[in-house]
Amino acid sequence: MIANNLSTPLALARTGARARGFSLVEMALVLLIVGLLAAVFLPATNVMLDNSRRKETRAKLEALEQAMVRFVLANRRLPCPADGDLPPGNANQGLELAAGGACTALALTNGVVPWRSLGVSQTDAMDAWNTMVSYRVWGGAGLPGPSLTLVDGMNMQALDPTNPGAVNTWLSTRGFRACNAAACAVGSAAELTSKVNGNGVAYFLISHGPNRFGGFSADGNYLGTSVGAPPGPLENINRSTVPLRFASPNDFYVDADFAENPAAYYDDLVLRPTILSVAMAAGLGPRRP
Repeated sequence: MIANNLSTPLALARTGARARGFSLVEMALVLLIVGLLAAVFLPATNVMLDNSRRKETRAKLEALEQAMVRFVLANRRLPCPADGDLPPGNANQGLELAAGGACTALALTNGVVPWRSLGVSQTDAMDAWNTMVSYRVWGGAGLPGPSLTLVDGMNMQALDPTNPGAVNTWLSTRGFRACNAAACAVGSAAELTSKVNGNGVAYFLISHGPNRFGGFSADGNYLGTSVGAPPGPLENINRSTVPLRFASPNDFYVDADFAENPAAYYDDLVLRPTILSVAMAAGLGPRRP
């Protein structure tokens, strides 16, 4: 009878040991289940988060486009880029950099959105991955055609819209091409936009995507090492710290679809309005004499 009495010290110890043993097994099962659920649902959650950030970034690029239109409306030209390599506290951080009416070499090499010149916050000029939005504009000295950042650089009001030849001639000497392949030769099938029939690109706004490769942080640090997936050859074309592309056939940047292929990874988001669309939105389009 005493051996079967659960109130004895020995019986209580055995019961406690069994309870502790079962609790450890249960904890192991819970951890296993949590791990399995994480393995199943975490990738989907990451995809949803990435899609949300891409949507947020696209909205920011469109808001910056409207800020650009307001600048052109007030100044009849596009702003020069700011130097993304400048740290906080620098008097020129966020301001367009120009000398003698032309954008400086540093602005054209390390170009980011000149958020102070546009009257927006630095946060507004950053993508959802906290990288400054790169800004490439047809501006500076030594261009094949007139700069869009010089005085009246965006003013087309002297052109007669009934004379498409004159309009196209004016436009064909200005602006970039946008391509979706590394080989972007003149006339190639890879061209998305050419400087023909008035559709040259006035400027590029480039978010460097989740891997942040080729952009600048808010602190002025160049992000030459990718976060996660390494850059493919198309991303390498869009990166900063490379002098602005002027001479044909290198007067282009890339606007391609998202690609996860490690050999050709591309996660940049690009906005590229044409010269004519910017001029029309600012009320500076062609008018009859």
